[in-house]
Amino acid sequence: MSGGSDQRKDIIYINGDRRNHCFLTSGITFREFASNIPSPLHNLLLLKHDFEWTDINYHTLLEFVEEENIPNLISADVEQFGEFCWVDFHDIHDLDELDPMEIAELLYLAHKKEPIGKPFFPLLKNKYVYLSHDDGWYNKIYYRRLPDFAAALSKIVPYKLGLFGKRKFMLFQKTKMYPAIAREVMEQLIPLTEDGLLIDLVHKEESKRGLEIPVYVVGSYENMDEIFENIVQLREEAVEQGVLLFDKKDQEWKWMTD
Repeated sequence: MSGGSDQRKDIIYINGDRRNHCFLTSGITFREFASNIPSPLHNLLLLKHDFEWTDINYHTLLEFVEEENIPNLISADVEQFGEFCWVDFHDIHDLDELDPMEIAELLYLAHKKEPIGKPFFPLLKNKYVYLSHDDGWYNKIYYRRLPDFAAALSKIVPYKLGLFGKRKFMLFQKTKMYPAIAREVMEQLIPLTEDGLLIDLVHKEESKRGLEIPVYVVGSYENMDEIFENIVQLREEAVEQGVLLFDKKDQEWKWMTD
């Protein structure tokens, strides 16, 4: 299955490495990420991209996006960039203070999709390192604060459901919007990402209790093609599975296991 398949938009796969504050995902786009992280992005130092609304820093010879152009980047067709890698930073003047080794580490990050040492740069005060190929297909993100990933995912799942609704409902019919997933539910889900978590929005179902989304633990993978080429078998052989339930009566998300 190619990276361009529509199925990836309806399935979220997460391979988590909490010790290194890193989450490899498929099924979450830059737009979904940027729209649901706890605080808005400000300045981005672009390491690999194909975005036109940029400035150049002549000390590093790297392009960057200032806060005023972030909305243009969020609405861009990032998937068409191919590789899209960046780190956020606090102050534009700090770019002029980066030493040759730090610049080399940034270039290595984008090339190898992993840091030489730590992925966070004291001078830049970056919260994120975003490394993607065919955005939404292979996204590797380092989070300075681990809770930021849980906070983002708690909103991304409902956000995606709202977008799916717009595709399927008739014109002028209101899209159903869902609340964020509660922190206590996320605390049960996030540890499962260490063994490869699959949230299957393709097979979501309406039941008497509410909306049910199947969730599977399918193993840790780096190659996204390997997951989607064997998706049926992985579902059948899942080590552990449960249901993410939006309870109609209580109007909240719950985690249900067998």
